[in-house]
Amino acid sequence: MIKKALSRFTSTFAALLTDQSTIIDADGRTENIRNAMLRALSTLEDHHQNDALKVWSDIVRADDIQALWYLRSDVLRLLADFSGESVARKKLDEISEMFRGMVPDNQMPTARRTIR
Repeated sequence: MIKKALSRFTSTFAALLTDQSTIIDADGRTENIRNAMLRALSTLEDHHQNDALKVWSDIVRADDIQALWYLRSDVLRLLADFSGESVARKKLDEISEMFRGMVPDNQMPTARRTIR
């Protein structure tokens, strides 16, 4: 309970520092992102499960949105190994978009960075 309150406070405070005009529903959006990342990993076959278990555990234990943001690279690596890079990047782009407004704008991918 205290951890959730602290997470909400931290995310809201971070939003204020980054000139966000609205208060972020940190708990709900963070959990939606966490669930999307876990759903993406649930598509992996058995031979990827050992690698995925650590990442899965890291995602479940992530304390805040920033920790989840940095775990995207692990999700991308696992998905790319299983499905190929283009499919993995498409899925990760969908997940990354969920972070909009919760991480600083300079961390978000731009159209220039995502065009391949």
